[in-house]
Amino acid sequence: MVGLESWRKAMTTLPVLLTPSSTEIKLPGEPLRVIAIDLGTTNSTVAEIAWHPDEGLAGPARCLVVRQETAEGDYFNTLVPSVVAIHGGKVWVGEGAKRLRARAPELCLRQNENLFFECKNEIGNQKTYHRAPEGFRSAAEIGGKVLQFLYEAALSDNDLPLARDVVVTVPASFQTAQRRDTIKAAELAGIKMQGGDLLDEPVAAFLDYLFEHGADLAAELQEPKRLVVFDFGGGTCDVAVFRLRAVKGGPLQTESLAVSRYHRLGGGDIDKAIIHEVLIPQLCSQNEISQPDLGYEDKKIFIEPAYLGVAEALKISLCTEISRLIKFNQYNGGDKEVVSAKLPGVYPCQFQGRSLALKAPKLTAAEFEKLLEPFLDRDMLFARETEYRMTQSIFAPITDALDRSGLDREKVDWCLLVGGSSLIPQVIRAVQRFMSQARLLTYQDRESVQTAVARGAAYHALSLALFGRGVVQPVCHDRISILTTSGPIELIPKGVPLPYPSGYEYKSYNGLVVPKKSLFEEIKLRVEIVGGEGNDERLLLRDTWRIPRGIEQGAALRLEYRFDENKILHLEMNLAEADGIEPFEATLENPLTNVVNPGAERLQIEEIEEQLRTGQIPKDRVIDTIVLLAEKYANIGQREKALEYLGRALRARNRPDAVILNQMAIYYGELGDYQREEKYYREAARASAWSGPWFNLALALRRQGRLQEALEAVAEAIKKDRQPPYLVLRALIEEGLKNQRKRNSYLEEALSSFGLISTLSDWQLGWLLTAANMAGDQEKATQVRIEQQRRLRAGSVPPPEGELPPIGPGLQKV
Repeated sequence: MVGLESWRKAMTTLPVLLTPSSTEIKLPGEPLRVIAIDLGTTNSTVAEIAWHPDEGLAGPARCLVVRQETAEGDYFNTLVPSVVAIHGGKVWVGEGAKRLRARAPELCLRQNENLFFECKNEIGNQKTYHRAPEGFRSAAEIGGKVLQFLYEAALSDNDLPLARDVVVTVPASFQTAQRRDTIKAAELAGIKMQGGDLLDEPVAAFLDYLFEHGADLAAELQEPKRLVVFDFGGGTCDVAVFRLRAVKGGPLQTESLAVSRYHRLGGGDIDKAIIHEVLIPQLCSQNEISQPDLGYEDKKIFIEPAYLGVAEALKISLCTEISRLIKFNQYNGGDKEVVSAKLPGVYPCQFQGRSLALKAPKLTAAEFEKLLEPFLDRDMLFARETEYRMTQSIFAPITDALDRSGLDREKVDWCLLVGGSSLIPQVIRAVQRFMSQARLLTYQDRESVQTAVARGAAYHALSLALFGRGVVQPVCHDRISILTTSGPIELIPKGVPLPYPSGYEYKSYNGLVVPKKSLFEEIKLRVEIVGGEGNDERLLLRDTWRIPRGIEQGAALRLEYRFDENKILHLEMNLAEADGIEPFEATLENPLTNVVNPGAERLQIEEIEEQLRTGQIPKDRVIDTIVLLAEKYANIGQREKALEYLGRALRARNRPDAVILNQMAIYYGELGDYQREEKYYREAARASAWSGPWFNLALALRRQGRLQEALEAVAEAIKKDRQPPYLVLRALIEEGLKNQRKRNSYLEEALSSFGLISTLSDWQLGWLLTAANMAGDQEKATQVRIEQQRRLRAGSVPPPEGELPPIGPGLQKV
């Protein structure tokens, strides 16, 4: 056994603030080391700490310089790009794969087939890379390749034995499926995972800063401090809120108050914005082509991977220059069109028989600030997704975490900025203005801020190896309760350490009873779990337990529950005195840190795409499924991707299809490509006797002010099918041509041709409203609006099913 003073002497490079309060600590007598890996979206790193009892010290943590093979020779760096490529009969990982990505079109490398990057964004979902070779068909398998590369590099770097298995970091907001796939990736890399081996990235960054700068902060920690960790990396934006307090003679007490929900937002999204908003226009201008000449696949599959490195280099170079100008007070008043970054040379991109070249790409500060606006917007916090990229404000996760912690932004004492994207000067300025009273904690150089997470994870690994516990213990960020007819009953208190209860036991609550007796039908018991309290109460779970008929009113219920260290809430409810009845069971993954819901449409898209990739769709339904997929992409605003799918369906059909052609024309019109809009409507009209394309063409031509051509098109539609909406459109066009008599004639015919309001489709109802307004028939217009409102109400969410459980007699609400 080693006394406390001996331990502190042995750990001279580690802050006393983090030492356990125990007076005796058992330390190993042999040298050891620990390693930790930050598996990032863009870059990954591995760090180690070596401990020598004879030398009386450990650490500090250091990130290993890793040898990375490239086609041009070996490259050495602490940052390993999270890129994997299969080329020339071998597997490339890191810088070599990243350089091959820049030549992807030329080398016939295609994403998720023989080139893999940003796969961390897809870890934990069901997506497979079906065109890839065995062993490369999921995000977990690709993550395993990167982890194996770093793990083997660490093992070969030092002969000291590992005291324990590797700690791997994950975003704090990762859900159970994402954490499970990360563990799978580690196991594929030959790394065995134990409890505590997954560490939240903001916690790791916080630990590193404390170990590096703890002495500077010690004096301020005599009073409790509220800390926000803002981790803005290449693919995720994680925010965690802590309360810190130093106890005299003891360790630093840290309480985790909240983490943000999962936000797939990072510097990679800014790089893509640079490509699509700046570089592609330059590419088109230099090669004398128009942007509509480049389809979705051209831009997304070929051009984007080829120029990701260019965009990142321009961003870093420009940010370095802006930071220099800010330092000398020369940026804000300067001409932002003049401040720029420019890369020398020519950057070719060859694909599908085309050869384009980007010469001396350039990014100005004015362009950069414009594309950063949605990323720094304090008001519009929702995600905006196109087929090419995601845009979301950094204040979405910041506000989310602060709201969950109940902490006002003006009450934040410290804000730690980590992650490569936190070095963007405009981001630093925006965060500082948002938390104006907070002291910004930053690193001095780019490498330190990009490797902080790995180093912090190494300190966590050392704590696990020496003391059997991490420095920061997970806690329940908010109160969790079950709703009853008398209000909420607290199950898990706010701030309690996890797991709760401790150990592996379940906690029981026996105060609930069956609400009623039913002799002829099952009893529907509504189970609602809520987080928070008062005005901050929010629903975490709503489900129905169907209890068989015949159970007596007031029969006792037993609720057993457990909130484990992985933040998974387990619930089981059964009848206390009845056997053989199936219990109610539920599992909530990270209930207080829910993922931002991508929407039902997006979830359906991912499911359909996976079914298509894996051949689950029967051959005779593939084309119709592709058309459905295109419609769903259009519903979420991704029209170019929708057009790409419709084009694929048309090629598979191998003949003109009026429905597909008509839909493509609609999407081209919505994109503002009126030439192709007209072309596809006319082709659809030729392909079928259907009147729809002629009507849509007439509508499009009228919107463009081409009234005479619109008149000819609507006449063709009416010739094929004299529908009332067609007649209303004809009346509108005649009105625009000042043909009042014909306008009135067609309008009168249209109004007399519509059937009963209740029998009309929504589309017909809209045209009837237009006709009623044209005729000045306010009574008819009012009837139409009432019907439209009725239909909206009919489509509203139904009320919850079942009854809440009452509290049993003689028991009081907690």
